[in-house]
Amino acid sequence: MGRVYVIARREVGALFYSPIAYFVLFLFLLVTGFLFGNLVFVPGQLSEVRQLVEYLRFGLFFIVPGSTMSLLADEYRSGRIEMLRTSPITELDLVLGKYLGAMLFYLVLLASSLIYVALLVFYGQPDWGQTFSAYLGLLLMGMMFVSVGLFFSTCTQNQIVAYLATMLVLGFMNFSSGLATLVPARLFGWLNISFLRPTMAYVGVGNHIGDFAKGVVDTAHLGYFLGFSLLFLFFTYLILESRKWR
Repeated sequence: MGRVYVIARREVGALFYSPIAYFVLFLFLLVTGFLFGNLVFVPGQLSEVRQLVEYLRFGLFFIVPGSTMSLLADEYRSGRIEMLRTSPITELDLVLGKYLGAMLFYLVLLASSLIYVALLVFYGQPDWGQTFSAYLGLLLMGMMFVSVGLFFSTCTQNQIVAYLATMLVLGFMNFSSGLATLVPARLFGWLNISFLRPTMAYVGVGNHIGDFAKGVVDTAHLGYFLGFSLLFLFFTYLILESRKWR
């Protein structure tokens, strides 16, 4: 665990020494501020972060890739990956360390949004149970989004390619629920593809984060976020292992 912590600390430090972290933080505050001002901090509106959390997923699908695109892509581009492989660090240490570092930065993003909770406390009486559930949902969603970003950063040494690939996949997961209603029961009149509807509806982030935003903590939604996070971390590990023998 010591090696994982060192990698994570180095990753966080590298992020804040580059302009990427501050640009991502600026974008996050810009998006959250816009959503909060137009959906939550409105006269007569309930003092809750529900709508902010439900709509924030649309902003995070292009914000999170900005903080993950360089995680391993930059190691490949610079050649540092070879130095890491000759050190006592294992592929698992590298995956967990990079992931933990990205998650720590994501926690910084979430912490910056607590200013809006403070405003709700000052001007109203928010439901603390619902607020906790909503932020738990944001944390879990971030775990999944970061794992997807780490995977695509492992697949290429081009940061722009990693960013676009991550954004496309997260975008699909964001809009999958809505797209499910457009899927026909049969293709070409004879091929039954009706099974795609429930599959796409399940893959969609909206239904899962929506319940957290309402204050509902369901084990099915916990399994969704944790399951996809572990799946993409496993894929990342497999990619690193396979590249070791090239």
